[in-house]
Amino acid sequence: MSLVRTQILLTDEQLRHLRRLARARDASVSALVREMVDQGLAERNQRKQELFDALEESARWIEQHAPDLVHTPEDLRAMREERDHALGG
Repeated sequence: MSLVRTQILLTDEQLRHLRRLARARDASVSALVREMVDQGLAERNQRKQELFDALEESARWIEQHAPDLVHTPEDLRAMREERDHALGG
């Protein structure tokens, strides 16, 4: 693992908590910050995946229970042409 030096700004309270936790775990503050960043990113990715899965499930439900609401690009083009024709275009 290649590490890159960076700088972050923390409140006094945040740093105090991190130092206390680091001592309790016999770890460095840097190691804890890396771990917490990894956890935060993993949780964010998990939430994004859950939202995507829910969206896919909703799309499948609509296709099954309300197929008249599902339009292909070809359907949309035909509808646009009909509308344009009706408007005299």
